[in-house]
Amino acid sequence: MLNITLIHALSDNYIWVLQRDNAPMVVIVDPGEADPVIEYIEDNNLQLVTILITHQHYDHTGGVADLLKRYPETRLIGPDRTPSDIPLAIDLPVTDLFTTTVKEDSEVKIPELDICFKVKQIPGHTLDHLAYIGEGVVFCGDTLFAAGCGRIFSGTPKMFADSLAVLMGLPEETKMYCAHEYTVDNLGFAKWVEPESDVINQRDDVEMAKQEEGIATVPTTVGLELKTNPFVRLQQPIVKQAAEKFAGRELLEDWEVFAALREWKDTKYD
Repeated sequence: MLNITLIHALSDNYIWVLQRDNAPMVVIVDPGEADPVIEYIEDNNLQLVTILITHQHYDHTGGVADLLKRYPETRLIGPDRTPSDIPLAIDLPVTDLFTTTVKEDSEVKIPELDICFKVKQIPGHTLDHLAYIGEGVVFCGDTLFAAGCGRIFSGTPKMFADSLAVLMGLPEETKMYCAHEYTVDNLGFAKWVEPESDVINQRDDVEMAKQEEGIATVPTTVGLELKTNPFVRLQQPIVKQAAEKFAGRELLEDWEVFAALREWKDTKYD
């Protein structure tokens, strides 16, 4: 059985820990900080074998250099489009840090955990963004959040909409492990877009109760996102109409609906 545990980092980041049954070997996804990872590993007598990186941003990579110093045998796997100035290293270029770079349809095999992930490129938030898919789960970084999605930094709205469509093409029971606790805020915006949606309002009640108890609202699932996330419901008439009302014009393509929703959230809600 693949066990997935979260480590809190920074203000609202999640670092994911993958472990097979009770074996001591672990994989870490997107370590934005080193100290909480080191504490978890040392407290539980674990061995870090691999670090997976979804994209370049510092809150996903800030702990890499210190983790590699402490655990020098660790493999570091990440996107082959990562810019050379990504702040992973102290005195080494990133190309010297990555053990393996991966891209669309690469396979990531981690023998210590008997895991094989398929890699999909999901640009939009950043150009280098990857998803790691396998064993009924996907690690999607900042491309998709529960009930929302990331901001556009170095991609385009069309790229982003296409990437979300890739993720929504996975089986509905697929568990989606994003990297931030933004769900309640995202549902607030979803209620702006679809104010009469019973499903969204019910989810908001559930997730708010979790947050008040300090319980993580992720992972989510593909099926739940298809019902409640406006950024993947671009063809739904009520979502399209809401986006057109904000944009003040007819929106002919899905990516145009996405672009209007993203601008709406960026400028009027956040």
